[in-house]
Amino acid sequence: MKKIAVLFLAALLWLLPFAPARAETTDTYARVTQAQVYLYEKPEQDSGLFILPETYFVRITGEAGDYYSVEYMSGVQNRTAVRGYCLRSDVETVDYVPETPFLVYDTTVTFRTSEGLPDGFFTEYDVTAAFYGTFSYGSSVCYYVELEGEFGYVPASSCSPLSYPPNTEHTETETPPPAEETPSAAQPALLNVVLVCGLVVTALGALYFLFHPRKPKLHDEEDLFT
Repeated sequence: MKKIAVLFLAALLWLLPFAPARAETTDTYARVTQAQVYLYEKPEQDSGLFILPETYFVRITGEAGDYYSVEYMSGVQNRTAVRGYCLRSDVETVDYVPETPFLVYDTTVTFRTSEGLPDGFFTEYDVTAAFYGTFSYGSSVCYYVELEGEFGYVPASSCSPLSYPPNTEHTETETPPPAEETPSAAQPALLNVVLVCGLVVTALGALYFLFHPRKPKLHDEEDLFT
């Protein structure tokens, strides 16, 4: 019985330092904090694919000198992820995982055919394309879009005007809620430690009664005087 109690106490003391830790994600994101931030096809400044929407994010997958290797639109339903590079100085890493890291936005592209076609020909029709970013082509602005699984550029003049909200998650994250409404991340671990300590105290009490020598039983008074 004494050996069982000692083993029980040793097991409790061994478990005490190993309070469960918070689960951490390995995903790292960087926020586009300025205008004209390009997603490059290669880690070279002459390989720009498109300009990323300001205030949104890219997911960092590695490093390549002055560049991050990144993904844009990864994990988004009905969107194809684009992999490329961003200059490290153009983006700002964050210590949280944004709920809406990428701009999911559609634009209407209007195609027009040449004039002078006979009756019955469609001279204008609209299609909906997934918008990824803008691109400067000389003095013109183009949109980088995905249309039926293919990527390409369309003139901004052939599309509906852009109208999408900025991502404000960084401002909400940087402003902490009141202290009384913010439960400490250490509370679950602290509660476990308190519970284990309570079990240890109980075990020590049990050991005390097991190992403490019993006092001799006092004789009745009449036995003392016989």
